[in-house]
Amino acid sequence: MTDTPSARPMRILICMVTRMTNRGVDALVASKAAELRRTFPGCEVDVLTRDVTVNRPFLDLRGIGCVQDEFFGWRFNLLRKAGPLRGLVRRTAGKRIAALEARLAGYDLAVVTGGDNMSSDYGSPSQWFTPLRRLADAGVPLVMLGQSIGPFRQAEHRESFVEMAKRCALVSVRETASLRYVLDDLKLPESLVKHTADTAFLLEPAPHDLARKMIASFGVDLQQPIIALSVSNGIAGFASAAGERHLAALERMTRRLLAETDASILVIPHVEDEDPTNNDLIIADALMRRMDFHPRLRLARGFLTSNDFKAIVGCSQMVVAERMHVAIGGLSSGVPTFVIGYSVKGHGIMSDVFGVDSLQEGLVRPLQDFLDDPATDDLILDMWRGRERLAERLQARLPEIRARAKENFSALEVHGVAAGGRLRRA
Repeated sequence: MTDTPSARPMRILICMVTRMTNRGVDALVASKAAELRRTFPGCEVDVLTRDVTVNRPFLDLRGIGCVQDEFFGWRFNLLRKAGPLRGLVRRTAGKRIAALEARLAGYDLAVVTGGDNMSSDYGSPSQWFTPLRRLADAGVPLVMLGQSIGPFRQAEHRESFVEMAKRCALVSVRETASLRYVLDDLKLPESLVKHTADTAFLLEPAPHDLARKMIASFGVDLQQPIIALSVSNGIAGFASAAGERHLAALERMTRRLLAETDASILVIPHVEDEDPTNNDLIIADALMRRMDFHPRLRLARGFLTSNDFKAIVGCSQMVVAERMHVAIGGLSSGVPTFVIGYSVKGHGIMSDVFGVDSLQEGLVRPLQDFLDDPATDDLILDMWRGRERLAERLQARLPEIRARAKENFSALEVHGVAAGGRLRRA
């Protein structure tokens, strides 16, 4: 019997989901799922991921389904290379791929989650595109929501992305820098592209009282002001910076903040990855040890979701962030935020939020400058001293940024038509 809109709820698949122990990935999935449910009441939301075991606890908390990406790994590679034995391989190793292909055709909308994975920083984006091509081939509308895009330093990366983007009904970008790149450099049609904001600006924080209890459990004195410090064990690798120099710069800055403020510093390990070079707990622990476990330096540790971390960061008086979604958690909570960045996303998002050049305004510092120039610490201390004025500026800008984040979802009606619970190409 053929499914009809009246016989079943709308089915939505969120794609390109890596590990949600990276709370930035978690924030993007959680915020998108919540807004999609508001946009399409009664819809069912699933996530397509290579890491079902890792992600299932996070998805179960939100009532989101989990689908294994069979196009990645040994099954798909064996099938692709089988040649004359393809039929035999499909009957054995390929059965699960065939089952997934059939399942993909049953979705009404596929959402490619945002972040900065569409760039050469993480290799060719084409590694992610096999299931997207299958979805498009089956007539399932694709949308890319809240992306940072580029730069692509290799022609293959650029061409692969452009080909996939043109098969989408909508490509929304989360900062002006990406907008200019996709229009001016990649030459995507203006009718396809929309300038929005990161969907994590809409992420609901955990309850405030719960956040305060969690902070107290970390040993932080709630009578003191708090600086939330997001450390990244991946940033040095992405920016080709020596890990020792990075750790030394963090220690230098932390000592100055402890010496020249009365704040407690709460270290935020936003990413816990099986790859030690991208696990923030490792660099957080190294910093704690170098600081001899200073009584005003504490570590936020536990099975914490992005909603929990956003609530915790929202209880602070300032954020210093090497992870962009910690910065977004602070910004969207109205907390003055300083970004140490390595790519377009930090400068681009901060500039959009404040409506200024964030580098010139001293709101963002490139990682290399942070490593080499102790004057970065002066900028951070300047923000601390002027935090009340900056918070007022931020509060004035937030309604516009949140409205722009909402446009990721209202734009679906412009770039596709919701007809009887199913989205189709316009």
